Amino acid sequence: MKVTNTGPAAHKLSHAGKEYLLAPGNSIEIELTKEEAAAMPQPFVASGEPVAPAKAEKAKPEAKAEDK
Repeated sequence: MKVTNTGPAAHKLSHAGKEYLLAPGNSIEIELTKEEAAAMPQPFVASGEPVAPAKAEKAKPEAKAEDK
């Protein structure tokens, strides 16, 4: 998605362990889910197509060793 700084001053945006410094009116393309885009702090605005949320990995049941 495209994230744009709509504020009057430069602001830092942190996402996925990276920090971006965006001047007013500047934007950056980053992968965001619909939920992340909705939670975008002011003065940032997200637009475009969101990525699908990551699927949680299912834990495999461990085989139990039977004592004989």
